[in-house]
Order: sequence, then C-alpha cells, then structure tokens
Amino acid sequence: MPDQSLPTDPPPEPTATVPPAPEPVVLQEWTPLMQSLDWNLGLMAYQLRGAQAFTTQEVPNLINQGGLAAYRAAEVLFAHCLEIEQAGTLEPQIQCQELAMGLGLHAVQLLDRFALLCQQYGRDFYDRLTFWATDGTPKVLTDARDRGIFERHAGHVVLALCDIAAPATVQRIDTGEIIDLTGRLRAVVLTYALSILPAHILRRITRHAPDGPQVAWGLVVARTLLRHPDDIGHFTTASVDKLRELAEQPDLRLKAPLVPLYALIDLELALGSVDLEQVELGDEVLRCAEAIVAESGWQPATDPEPGQVVQDVWVLHSGGAVRALQQVLHGALRSDGMVLYRDYGPATAERANSNHIYQHYGPSTGTGINHFLIDRWAARPVDQGGGGAQVTVPMAEGEASIKTRLLAVTALPQTRAAFELHFDVRAFDGLEQAVAHARALVQARDPKALDGYRSALQVERDNWSLLHEAGEVALRNLGLQDVGRMFLNECLRINPWYHAPAWATLGDLLWSTGDYDGARDAYRRCIAANPEHPRGYLSQGALAAEQARWADAVELAGQALARDLEGGSRDQALELHSKSLLRLDQQRQRTAELRAQRVAGTLR
Repeated sequence: MPDQSLPTDPPPEPTATVPPAPEPVVLQEWTPLMQSLDWNLGLMAYQLRGAQAFTTQEVPNLINQGGLAAYRAAEVLFAHCLEIEQAGTLEPQIQCQELAMGLGLHAVQLLDRFALLCQQYGRDFYDRLTFWATDGTPKVLTDARDRGIFERHAGHVVLALCDIAAPATVQRIDTGEIIDLTGRLRAVVLTYALSILPAHILRRITRHAPDGPQVAWGLVVARTLLRHPDDIGHFTTASVDKLRELAEQPDLRLKAPLVPLYALIDLELALGSVDLEQVELGDEVLRCAEAIVAESGWQPATDPEPGQVVQDVWVLHSGGAVRALQQVLHGALRSDGMVLYRDYGPATAERANSNHIYQHYGPSTGTGINHFLIDRWAARPVDQGGGGAQVTVPMAEGEASIKTRLLAVTALPQTRAAFELHFDVRAFDGLEQAVAHARALVQARDPKALDGYRSALQVERDNWSLLHEAGEVALRNLGLQDVGRMFLNECLRINPWYHAPAWATLGDLLWSTGDYDGARDAYRRCIAANPEHPRGYLSQGALAAEQARWADAVELAGQALARDLEGGSRDQALELHSKSLLRLDQQRQRTAELRAQRVAGTLR
C-alpha cells in the first residue's frame, strides 16, 4: 500500500513568480487628519472645479437641492421680518447672507419663495432686500455670474467673496470693493457649509488605577501615501520625486497638480497622544466628553482591575464650525437677527460617541459636524465661553440624518414658532413617503402613477427635481407628451442651469415631434448644465447623424467617449462614431468624385 502520508496527485505545474507590489510612497508624514495633505487637496478641489464639483455629483447635492429646505427657510425669514416689523425695529434696508453658497440653487430658491410671500401678503421686505450670495471659492462665484443664476433677482443679489471664518468681511466680485458687514445682517444662512471647516477627531480613554483614574487623550492623525506609484503614468507625466516635491510645498495652491491623482492617494490612520491644552477650544472637547458620559447612562465598572479601561469616549471636535458661528452671532449679525444652518452629523450622545467617518466625494473631502457639541456650546452664556444664543431644534427630529438649527441671541418667539412648523421633520418625511408611493406605482405599471406624483407635488409644488421625475413618467411610461412637457417646462423654469437630465429628456421629446432646432438647443443646454457627462454629447451626436451632419456626429461621439468614465454609453458612442465616420468618408469620397466629373466635363 502507498504511504498515506504522501500525496498521490501529480505535482503542480510551476507558476510564474508574481513580482511584489511596489512600496507606497510617503507624501506627508503623520499630521492631524483634518490638517493633512489629503484634506487640504480636497479643499483645493473646490477651488479648481467650482460648480463642476457639484454638477458632476462628485459632491452629492442635487438630492438636497429640490427646493424643500430653501422654500421653508424663506418662510422662516418672512416670519422673522414680520416679527421685527411688528416690534418697530425693522431696518429700512434688509441685508441677508448665505455663506458657502455652492451652486447658488438654495439661495435662488429661497429668494423665489421670499419674493412670492411678500407679494402674496402685501409686504415690501423683498423690495428692501440685499442678499449677499457669498463663497470662499472665486470660481464658484464666477460660474454663478456667468450662468446668470441670479438674473431673476437682479438688483437684490450681490455676489461676493467671503471666508466663512470671517463672515463680516466680503469682497464684491463686480467691483472688487471690500465691505464691512459687522452688525448689519438680518439673517445668515448656511447649508452644508460647516462640515468643510477644520475639525479634529479625539478619543478619551480612562483606565482604573489604585491612586485614581488615569486619563489619556488621543488625536486621530494621518499619513498621506501614494499607494500605487507604478500607476502614476496613467495620470501624470511628473515623476515620483516631483510629486514629493509638490507635496512639501508650503503654499497649498502649488500642490494643485496632485488633485487629479486622488485615486492613487491613500491614508494611514493612527491615534497619537495629545495634551488637551494644545487643542484649540479644548475645553469644549472636555465638556462634550462629559456630556456624552452623563447622557449615555454610562455605569462605572464594578471592581475593575488595574489598567482596565473603564471609560472610552470619542469626540468629533467641530472647532471650525464653532468659531464660524461665533463670528456670525457676535460679529456679522444684528443683535436681533437669526442664523439658520443645515448640515449632517450626530446630535445625540450615543451617535456622538463614535469614530466619525472621514469621507471623499471624488477628490473633495468632508465630514459631518457634531451637533451635540455645537448645541451645547451655542446655548451656554458668553461669559462661560459659549455662544450666548437660544437654540431651536425642529420638532420630531429624532435620528434624521440632516439636522437644521435656528440660533438667535434674542427671544424671537414668532420666528422660532415658524421654524418649528416649517422644519418639522415630518414635513420632509411626508414628501419622501409620497414620492416612494408614486415610485411604487411606477414599478407596478399602475396608470395612477402620475396621480402619485401630483400628490407629492402638493407637499412641495416647486420641487424641480420631482417635477422632472413626473415628466419622465408621463413621457416614458404613459406616453402623455403634453403632460410630460408641462412638467419639464416647469422644472426648467425653476432650475434651467444645472438639471442636465431634464434638458436631455426635453430634447428627446422635441426630437420625437420633429422640432430638430429645439431638440438641438435642449441638448446644448444639457451639455452646459453638466459638461462632464456623456449623455448630452451622445444625444446631440445622434441627432446630427439623423440630419446627415456626419462631421458633427463624429466629433460629438468622440466627446461622449472621452467623458464616459463608467462605460455605460461606450457601445452606443462607438457605434455612432464608427457609423458617422464611415458615412463621412463616403460623403467626402463622393464629393471628390463629383468634383472630378465636373472638371472632366468642363475640359471636354
């Protein structure tokens, strides 16, 4: 019998040796996470890309830009102006500001509703309004100017450069004039702006010791790596040494060539020890940790062993957000003014006590804000290091992912009541439930699907994103061209600048009715709304091919191919390109033949 301890199968074939992966290149050694090269390159991406950071959905935003929050902010602002007018202290010239406006959609929709409310109730607040639409990124402002985002509010909006950390100082982009707004602003609005400000993630570990608790603080630090150095040739002609040199530049602007390499850049995270006295606003971190322990129902361990961890608390320290709100409340804002901000992040002790996510949106970076910490700071008296404000939280907020807050130094009962009514989370949930019901009807091929969308639009009639979806259903599912066109036109009346899919759908509709000029213009507007998406180029190219404009079709198919990073339209674009190129060659060849025949006939 064969020895059972030996293998009876034939030996495996020898395999090729796989070369070891190259070691990652260190671009920056350990530094606090949100001061790291990776974080700063994310901020630089906004400076480089402007509106395109949002229109491409690298930074998800359209889901929150339908209008519901903006229109409700307008209702609160209107109620606030009414309250101050009744008190007899409303200033002749009303000035408001949005910080970090991004695309400007939130601001323009707020102004749309505010103007309508003033008209409906016979108030002149809008006529007296100057709205400072500000951002810290010059390209965001010039994009808004060039697209004409605020044309329908001409004379009421001033585009201005403003550092969110110094909100009282703005620089107009039309004249370059620097304006001091200290104590002049009736209201300041921030939407998803505080989450891009400097923050730290800290951890407090308490161990049992015979002579008393041993407390140690840790700070999340990062080392920034070029993870796949052999792949840099796919992204740049620069050498690894050049990339290291760029990473070491003290001026962030000189690091800009590193932004397109974000796919190769990675982080190693660790917990470094830190003295809380070295952390700016470290007393807020300590207060937050104590509040988390007090509200989480933590119970001390019984008979702990020496060295045993008896308490472990994480704190997201939104220090940049605190400083910005402090500057707004006690710098830019009028003494009886209001601050309304909306952002994501934890608001309960349980949620706040976690290792919070550091997120990439394409090359951009961000993290939530610690509402749990900020709420307590804002409500604490100024002489105790707080914001000295009253904090209003929407009713039924619960565990909603997006939180909205109203801050004011004075009482403002009517303003607060309006805020609680309009930002009651159940209103937002009602819209989501109505939309979910409508979509379920679409999935079930129920002819009443459009009624479902009409019900949802009763909750928010001017939600342009929802209007587009209803138009798609009317056209694609129900074949109701007139109804679909009505929804699309209303959608594009509200937001003609940034909704590429709606322009593409309108183009398809116009094409199907034989309106080629209208379709071509709609596809052009689709491309302008999102120049980095292939759909507009592909649709316009297909229309050009139908009209025998073969050279245009070839060029547009190539543009679509260059932008189809996910490959979803590649086969269509390749087919269009090949077909159009063939027909272009045939056209040119036939043209040459006809010219030759004409010349021959002339010679005879």
